[in-house]
Amino acid sequence: MKRLALTAIVLASLCVPAMAQDAKTVIANAQKALGDAKSITYSGSAKDVSFQQCGANATQMNCQGPHDPMRPINNYVRVIDLTAPSSRHTGATNNIGAGGSTTVTPGTFFQQVTPQQADVSQPWAGSLEFYLTPWGFLKGAAENNATATRVRVEGKNYTVLRWSPAVKAASGMSYVINGYLNDQNQIERVETWLGENIMGDMQILATYSGWKDFGGGAIAPTKIVQTRGGWPFFEVDVTAAKANPADVATLAPAPAGRGGGPGGPPAGGAGRAGGAPAAPPALMVTTEKLGDGLYRLTTGAGSYDSLVVEFRDHVMMLEAGQSEARALAYIAETKKLYPNKPIRYVMNTHPHSDHTGGLPALVAEGATIITQKNNVVFFDRALNTPRTLLTDTLAKNPKKAKVEAVEEKKVYSDGTRIVEMYHIYPAPHSNGLMVAYIPKEKILFQGDFSVTPGQPANDHVKALVPALEKLNLVNFERYINVHASDAPQTKADVWKAVGK
Repeated sequence: MKRLALTAIVLASLCVPAMAQDAKTVIANAQKALGDAKSITYSGSAKDVSFQQCGANATQMNCQGPHDPMRPINNYVRVIDLTAPSSRHTGATNNIGAGGSTTVTPGTFFQQVTPQQADVSQPWAGSLEFYLTPWGFLKGAAENNATATRVRVEGKNYTVLRWSPAVKAASGMSYVINGYLNDQNQIERVETWLGENIMGDMQILATYSGWKDFGGGAIAPTKIVQTRGGWPFFEVDVTAAKANPADVATLAPAPAGRGGGPGGPPAGGAGRAGGAPAAPPALMVTTEKLGDGLYRLTTGAGSYDSLVVEFRDHVMMLEAGQSEARALAYIAETKKLYPNKPIRYVMNTHPHSDHTGGLPALVAEGATIITQKNNVVFFDRALNTPRTLLTDTLAKNPKKAKVEAVEEKKVYSDGTRIVEMYHIYPAPHSNGLMVAYIPKEKILFQGDFSVTPGQPANDHVKALVPALEKLNLVNFERYINVHASDAPQTKADVWKAVGK
């Protein structure tokens, strides 16, 4: 997979297409190999996952790692209409409830790319799920001046078709999409890149294998695997397919009262050509002094709060503020508080997207990310990816991300201040969760173990309390959540929520 990605980069930057004049022939032969269908539907079983999280799985309720486990999708059906053009897919799911609940409830999977979204002048994030399919890719190649090049990868010959949509990335760079065709004119891989705030130039790769003639001109792969940034994202086992179905317009309908969204969760950086979105309003940071050299930073209701801890010759930030905008505001406030001390460390409670979005700004600042050991590969891979499609702080000031691991416990101290980091596991929410304990002020700082006054604890908080007891981490008084609480909370609030 890495070699294929490297080959694509070489194709994009160095090679003059040797077969540009034959691209139309390559496309025509590939379309013929796919049965020249105007529309196709296929069905079977699938599984997916929310980006940077774990999916509900009745056989494994505890998160095992990024995108593991994935969420099963039963009765899966996909329709691809090349005439519209559009794509829809639906299925039956079982979903974990909010807050790490292990109560699984039935649901409906539905995603689509509308004809408006499939317009290649529109944001790439909304249309790429159509063009990642073999049928959509070839349609796009035929309409967008594709070029063809012969390459040999891992001992196998491929013809690579390459084209770009009209829409540009936020940086002004052109998006690129490549399709790898084998000697039977079957598409084995389609790849593109999308600017994403934590993953940089995130590779989106779809592989197609086990091509089969299902009869009636329906030629489809039996296995489809999509990865994002190298991590599992979506899979399908195809058991049936039909070409040009008469009921194409009614297959895979949206649930009642729901229009559906684009295929796959949206990712950043898919700007429209000809203009940038309006800047969000400036965030007003408020500080709460918790002790000498210790502050809580917040932007009020809906905030993702951070703590700033002063050491002798540097500062540590606990959490990065959720978004780039909040991270930059917190960095500016920290520099006001401690103008002569660098932010040397930033602690991440867990690697979900709403807790990592501010990290690129801290990397650009030169801070080392402190994270649980299970997250090191994810951060090292994501934050050291090129950012040519983005215009964020790290794209403008590229730096190699430095990541420091905590296994079960790590103490940071310089004789003036102590901060203790602890791994919390097992927990349904993430296998890379950490909390920070500040013994002098008896403060426990944590990410998503939210306690709502007057309501019983969810399964996530129920997992926290026995972990704290096992660690003998029960001598805290103030309980601070990254998600800003309406009022200060204490250990008593947590213990009451779990019935203690």
